[in-house]
Amino acid sequence: MRNSGFLTTSEPVVLGIDVGTTGAKCAFYTKNGIQRASAYQEYPMIHPQGGWVEEDPGRWWSAVAANIRRCFDSGAVTPSQVAAVGVSCTNAVIPLDKDGNHLYNAILQLDQRTEGEVEWVIKNIGKERICRVTGNRIARGTFSLPTLRWYMNKRPDIVKKTHKFVVPSGFIIHKLTGNFSINTSRMGFTLLSDIRSGAWDEDLARDAGVPVELLPAPYQATDIIGSVNRQAASLTGLLEGTSVVAGAMDTVAAAVGAGAVRAGDTFLAVGTCGRLCFAADKPVFDDRLMHCRHAVEGLWLTVEATNASGASLRWFRDVFGGAVLDRCARGGKDIYAVMDDLAAESVPGAGGLIYLPYLSGERCPIWDPNARGVFFGLHFGTAYADMVRAVFEGVVYSIRQGMDIVLEHNSMSENLTLGGGIANSLIWSQMFADILDHPIIRLNVHETETLGGAILAAYGVGLISDMGDMARDAAKGSEVLMPDRRAAAVYKEYFPLFRKLYGDLKDDFALLQEVSNPKAHSRFYG
Repeated sequence: MRNSGFLTTSEPVVLGIDVGTTGAKCAFYTKNGIQRASAYQEYPMIHPQGGWVEEDPGRWWSAVAANIRRCFDSGAVTPSQVAAVGVSCTNAVIPLDKDGNHLYNAILQLDQRTEGEVEWVIKNIGKERICRVTGNRIARGTFSLPTLRWYMNKRPDIVKKTHKFVVPSGFIIHKLTGNFSINTSRMGFTLLSDIRSGAWDEDLARDAGVPVELLPAPYQATDIIGSVNRQAASLTGLLEGTSVVAGAMDTVAAAVGAGAVRAGDTFLAVGTCGRLCFAADKPVFDDRLMHCRHAVEGLWLTVEATNASGASLRWFRDVFGGAVLDRCARGGKDIYAVMDDLAAESVPGAGGLIYLPYLSGERCPIWDPNARGVFFGLHFGTAYADMVRAVFEGVVYSIRQGMDIVLEHNSMSENLTLGGGIANSLIWSQMFADILDHPIIRLNVHETETLGGAILAAYGVGLISDMGDMARDAAKGSEVLMPDRRAAAVYKEYFPLFRKLYGDLKDDFALLQEVSNPKAHSRFYG
């Protein structure tokens, strides 16, 4: 946990909560964007079958409650200072009963179980209608409609008990207030709402076989949903009656935290997933990208996303990190700091090693659920440090590939900001400048999702009158990273090979999916 010092005034603060794919973050900020306290807690992903990715929502709530208590225990903030709470979240679907209890694990955006449901939606609803209404394509995991269809087809017993299907922020807000809700930005990824109006398209829901009464009421990002109830107050330490606003999807909260609140603003938000995004004053319809409503009324957000960005390094840590635990102990450093040191020991190009970060399929720009991770170019001279650096570089290459599509619709901002967990790593941040060949502003507050949630909360209760001011205050003095010309020249040679590799392997990924299907090996899988 980090804080800026023990409490010296009774200044009001706002709490931003982000329910991420790999962990929950909670941070308290002043109205000037100064972070007073922050805490983070990881939780595991659950893989009941190949291609299935779930999490226990109860772990989210436990992590959030523990984080808030840790911040209060630090002495940096007190419950009486908290003016409001804002929540952002990753993408997942959770069925709740009328009391708010979850009836099944959350099915995450990385989940790939709904191939048949995607085919049904394409056949019965159609790609053109979905894109015309929602601005998006049809894909498993990333968008909720196929997952909702899976519930209707495979688990009608759960549907019968379901009062509302919610997203992670809706789950946490219900725990805090007892009210069911969804914010209009996250609605865009359900494939059941009109991207222009932000309302549910009831005709579309009916034709898709999803009962409208199972969908929660929509709210704008800064709307007050309710207030902290007695039970939540006892678990978190927040005062009963503290206001809670609707908040936004994580990428939209990151946009607000990065100060991307005007048409044309472009930013990078790179945590578990990596995103290059821009704000627009009208919806963009390009099904190679993703689109949703912004938290700022009159704006929309277009998103290019890499599934496994920070998740790639976490996977590498979990599988191969044991090799450097002694080094961590000797140096008194955590494993991520040691990974940074190792990446610096290698050179641009990672000694001829290229990593494809497709650990759970991929979204933009290839949209292939069969794609898988690859280390290409291993040889006897490959060092552990080269593998670490290749993971770093592969993530940035993937975002660079999507950047070409983004540039068809929006020029790159002169001030391209970088926030998210990866911004904690200076060497990784520098790779973004080198591979994108563009100056990068490494924001002082890396946790743009929690900052954005806090800004939405502050605006919702009238603590601030301009969202951009609070973000700009937080960004003052941020470091500007210029491209290293020698490194950029090396990456310019490697990037076309990275881009070519997927095309070379596409059919092999599909074949691998066929031969590795558990049904093809029933004698081994039971």
